[in-house]
Amino acid sequence: MNQPSSFRTSGATYIATIAIGHGLKHWYIAAFAVFLPLIVEEYEITAAGLTVIGLIRQFAGGFPNFFVGYASDRLRNYWHLMLPASFFFAALFMMLSGRTPWLWPIVAFASLGGVAASFWHPPAISMLSTRFPRRRGMAIAFHGSGSGAGEALGPLVVGFILVTWLADDWRFYTLISFMPAILITGIIYWLLVGAKAPEPEVPTRSTKLIDTVGLLKYPVYTSLAYANFTRSFSHFGLLNFMPVYLAQDLGMDSFGVGFHVSLLTLLGVGLGPLLGYFSDRIGRRIPIVAAMGVIGISMLVIGMTGDGIALTLSLALAGLFLWSSQDVINATAMDAAPEGLQGSTVGLMFLSSLLGAAIGVVIMGFVVEITDSLKSIFWLAGAIATPGMLIFLFAPLRRNS
Repeated sequence: MNQPSSFRTSGATYIATIAIGHGLKHWYIAAFAVFLPLIVEEYEITAAGLTVIGLIRQFAGGFPNFFVGYASDRLRNYWHLMLPASFFFAALFMMLSGRTPWLWPIVAFASLGGVAASFWHPPAISMLSTRFPRRRGMAIAFHGSGSGAGEALGPLVVGFILVTWLADDWRFYTLISFMPAILITGIIYWLLVGAKAPEPEVPTRSTKLIDTVGLLKYPVYTSLAYANFTRSFSHFGLLNFMPVYLAQDLGMDSFGVGFHVSLLTLLGVGLGPLLGYFSDRIGRRIPIVAAMGVIGISMLVIGMTGDGIALTLSLALAGLFLWSSQDVINATAMDAAPEGLQGSTVGLMFLSSLLGAAIGVVIMGFVVEITDSLKSIFWLAGAIATPGMLIFLFAPLRRNS
């Protein structure tokens, strides 16, 4: 029987395949942020309508993680199949969103793309955590940086293509971008099957869905859930409303919108592995505290200024930690994860992110309505994120058995 080549079985290939695949998946999903101002203009969507769209997409992309985490614990032998399937269907549904002339089918298909994308995180993070227990922070950070690269470069490149070659025809873009997705799916599958290594033995246990909720009895998980909640409240609330603020209030074109949306993750791509490396050596607390403080203060600065170089620099500074901090939070959660519940642990972390994202979208939409100002989203994001810096100075980061 032929053995996979050393290239396909190496640790570097394992990390690179999962990280790059993660980035490409986010590329397809993040393109919707650039499409959104065009959709708002075409269908004359109000702030209330934008809130509903954001809420639907956040629930679709986040809530399934709770169940996918549980399922992945029971389907450990199929982790390497779940990842290419997640990528393929995420790209497929985003393509279908551009094939309909009606608004709510667009939202439905884009949301189904989010559902498909949610099948990536629990098995991917579990795979990395299991294979690299001593370098968990850095391995998970590379995975997070992959998604950060996709979130950063996706809107930037998509915005450039729409402005330069497609005359803002976002529907045609969804069609042509699906073609390479088929090839990418095959490559991810081929590499993961080749890199698939025997899983370490874990105690046999009857995993139940209630076990995931039961993790919250440990203070470490309530603390980490809070951190994910506040981070996502700010991040995804901004992703929902900021593109419209940039386009309508500041008059930016699709490339300008894509560029500034990219700043929310661009620098975090490079910082992520470094932050993960240091968290493996100095502990997780300092990186989490620093991230919460920088995110909050940067948002407050934008609230005071609103545009110009202060907007650009503050978004870049916040982007250093909005994305990369999630990797350290996930690594901390996996440090404390009970054997056999790695996927459920990831699912719980992403569920807390979902709640933060969904509630953030609703509250930001409400604040925009009552203040009649899209700029108010930055004040709110700063007010939510800043207290986390103080809380994590004392929060427990280990599970007491």
